[in-house]
Amino acid sequence: MNIDPKKQAIIDHTDGPLLVIAGPGAGKTMAIVERVVKLIGAHRVLPEQILISTFTEKAAQELVTRISNRMEESGIKISLNEMYIGTLHSIFLRILKDYSEFTRLKKNYKTYDDFDQTYTVYNNIFRFAKIPNIELITKVQSRWEQAGRLCRYLNKVREEAIEPARLQNAPEPEIKALGDALALYSEILEEDNAIDFCAIQTEMLRLISSQPKVLEELQGKLRYIIVDEYQDTNTIQEMILLQLAGKKANICVVGDEDQSIYRFRGGCVRNILQFSDNFSAGACKTIVLDTNFRSHPDIVEFYNAWMAETDWTDGTKNFRYNKTIVPRNDVVFDKCPAVVKVTGDDSGNWCQEIYDFICRLKKEKIVTDYNQVAFLFNSVRNPEVKELIDFLESREIPVFAPRSAQFFERDAVRLAMGLMVFLFPKCLEMIRGDGSFNLEIWDLQR
Repeated sequence: MNIDPKKQAIIDHTDGPLLVIAGPGAGKTMAIVERVVKLIGAHRVLPEQILISTFTEKAAQELVTRISNRMEESGIKISLNEMYIGTLHSIFLRILKDYSEFTRLKKNYKTYDDFDQTYTVYNNIFRFAKIPNIELITKVQSRWEQAGRLCRYLNKVREEAIEPARLQNAPEPEIKALGDALALYSEILEEDNAIDFCAIQTEMLRLISSQPKVLEELQGKLRYIIVDEYQDTNTIQEMILLQLAGKKANICVVGDEDQSIYRFRGGCVRNILQFSDNFSAGACKTIVLDTNFRSHPDIVEFYNAWMAETDWTDGTKNFRYNKTIVPRNDVVFDKCPAVVKVTGDDSGNWCQEIYDFICRLKKEKIVTDYNQVAFLFNSVRNPEVKELIDFLESREIPVFAPRSAQFFERDAVRLAMGLMVFLFPKCLEMIRGDGSFNLEIWDLQR
């Protein structure tokens, strides 16, 4: 296998912290796979001594498949079943189960998803309403919306590893109210013997912070930690990972600050920008993978030009690593333009202009299928996006945008609602004119 020097340096690095800045299409997954294969094959590291975090379970499964295939090719016969690989939430949950006797969780505890969390707060909304100045946080009439807003604030402070007491001692009344709400919500979770996504992290941090022997055991067991998409980790996740790495600090983080897109979900780009600051000067090795093996040179050039338009500095702080992505030079790409910039005159007839543009692309065989055309928007629920979808579909151009419709506008949901109404006439009292549920009536009739 022909491996370039930068990737080989990642594969060969075994001791101490390693930061890998991997631009788009840089082949980071291949480097991770080869690094794991070498740890197991050449350094005799057991799979259960390696923790690999990916952003999705699908990515974890793909990684397991690729590692397994490479080990088979290399003649390494070993099972990966005990390897700690998955999302950070799934890995933390596995550890919590292994050490459940040291946690507040009892047998057969419940795991809440986002809806369960919101509904739990909604069910206890009158308990939250008794908190002084809580209206400074909720600020909405609907109890369901109050529950949703409270959950967003509660999740945010927990992702920052902020304890209730710190908020309760704040001089600002709204911050104090949030601290009281956090304390109450923690009490409710304990009453229900439940854990939600954020609580998985807080319970994990509490476990290793309050049980030194458990932390010592985990540090001895987990010899190597590899974290992908590090730019989208949050504060509490980094705190946990650094504690698990311990003094050996055999932790490799891989990511790209340019691709930090989950800040609205708690992702903190600061983690990757300041990763090396967690260690003594010069201890953390940094490798930048700046060759894009996927995209046409025109796309790479457009990307670099677009990123150069923004000043990424603020005083002495720099919010982007100094890098320029380059295209691969071992492939001859087609000599057609890969980037087309289209502008309009803002005449108000933009749907027609887009429709005409798509038709021209199809007529001139620049695209052969509508699936080759993609639109990117800040939100697919924007009214203008819905207008464009309706316009194109009315002219027999199919559009795939499953998240653009509201939940109760989806055909499957409407059919299910119709069945419920047919079977349970009382449900008619629960349905508002816009098709949504009146959850307060539902709660009273349960």
